Amino acid sequence: MSDGIKMNGRTRSKRFWIILVSVIIGVPVFVILVLLMVILIKAAVISTPQCNIGILNNANTAGVTDDNISARAGRLAGALRIETVSYDANNQNKSEFVVLRNYLETSFPLIHASDFVERHIVNDYSLLYKVSGSEPGKLPYLLTSHMDVVPAPPANWKYPPFGGDIVDGEIWGRGAIDDKGGVMAIMEALEYWLSLGARPKRTFYIGFGHDEEIGGHRGAFHIAIKLKSLGVNKLDFVMDEGLFITDKILPGVSKPAALIGVSEKGYLDLKLEVTGKLQHASYPPNESPIGILGRAVGNIEKRKQPVYFGTGPEADTFHYVASSTDYGIRIFYANMWIFGSLMASFMEKDPLQSTVVKTSTGLTMFNSGIKDNIIPEVATALVNHRVHPGQTIEQVIQEDRISISDGKVKISVESRIDPHPVSPFGPDALVFQTISTSVYQTYENIVVAPCVFIAATDTVHYLQFSNKVYRFFPTKVTPDDVSRYHGDNERIAIEDYKLMVDFYFRFMQNSDLVFDLAPDDEQPVLTRSQNEDEL
Repeated sequence: MSDGIKMNGRTRSKRFWIILVSVIIGVPVFVILVLLMVILIKAAVISTPQCNIGILNNANTAGVTDDNISARAGRLAGALRIETVSYDANNQNKSEFVVLRNYLETSFPLIHASDFVERHIVNDYSLLYKVSGSEPGKLPYLLTSHMDVVPAPPANWKYPPFGGDIVDGEIWGRGAIDDKGGVMAIMEALEYWLSLGARPKRTFYIGFGHDEEIGGHRGAFHIAIKLKSLGVNKLDFVMDEGLFITDKILPGVSKPAALIGVSEKGYLDLKLEVTGKLQHASYPPNESPIGILGRAVGNIEKRKQPVYFGTGPEADTFHYVASSTDYGIRIFYANMWIFGSLMASFMEKDPLQSTVVKTSTGLTMFNSGIKDNIIPEVATALVNHRVHPGQTIEQVIQEDRISISDGKVKISVESRIDPHPVSPFGPDALVFQTISTSVYQTYENIVVAPCVFIAATDTVHYLQFSNKVYRFFPTKVTPDDVSRYHGDNERIAIEDYKLMVDFYFRFMQNSDLVFDLAPDDEQPVLTRSQNEDEL
């Protein structure tokens, strides 16, 4: 009897341990299998979010004809020959902006002769056009680009940077893609619309600043003031230059992706300064200002800023493009909830892609020394950060303090712009879907996605008018083209420029198409001032 009881006890004990081990092993295996099924199913069914706005889904908006494609290319080439260069805040080729203004007048006669188009010359060199729609009552919108360009040392250019050469189907010159191409394409689209005998239903504005490349403080800033003087305190939306149509830039994406900038990184210039004692180089101190500061900037560059992937719109970028990738890549793009950190670690290793997932750090200036045999008293450096929307400027500065970890290094803010708010996007976002629809109508085999614009524009001066600010430059850019921005051999294909004009023309028409859905304008109507600079 006793032996039987012992046997039963051992059997129960054995069963208990078998069950326990089975649970310990089985539950995790079950969870893993379920997790794997969820991952695979999400990858299989994910698709680009579709527009929920019926009138846009049914739109069949016409584009421009090809009749004048050569003439349009020639007009852009002519604009590129005008050297509207911004060197710094106190050094611009200002007389060239007058030349460009006159060139726009002669190039687009219908616009400048129209009874319902007013031109305002703003702060001597910028331009603001008001296109009065045939049906008042809706908030106007603003299309913007800029007329100035960065310097272009000619040494490494295949063709002169201000030659406006057209070679093998491409238009060469500084400003082709940043941003005279945008200026001319908007004007071409409106001129073409007027040539059809049409008048827009909806009022809108076109603003061309003359100093975007140096901050927009004399251009866009004053255009904003001018808008207010015209009684415009609110705009439905603003669309400026910005992101482009990427081709072979997003990893694994099999088709071009039109990236719409729904936010913009902040801008921060920090000055680092170390002060020591001026003395002869024959008896140097243990630590010199140059040595201390050199170590500090080295630490900043080495440690960098933390990853904020998923706290801005960048995770949605991958959701939108996931269905345009091979299934293997799609598994990662469709499941950012589990693979986000892994994706961020891969992107962080690529200089271009890393700018999407975190605040970038650029060491731009280092100054010290007065003579080869003197230890300088002061060393200074400038650090430029482009601040991720998920991070505050104060957090960036604190991270730099941690990296430096040296109280001898003084940190001061030279200039700052907070990250821009995220503009609405998604299936029900009217303006985002109007842009998307115009893209899909213009380009074949393409996908549209929201994204963060990693550079800086002068749209900061227009944020006061609307919470819907979008940044998009409708032309195709390959990995080889990225370096052409502010670099050598800037150019645009004639066909790509034609499609730019086509996009803006469709966008203007589609903005009229959704007229009834646009917000009402409740601003008081001002009569035209007698002393305006108008046509």
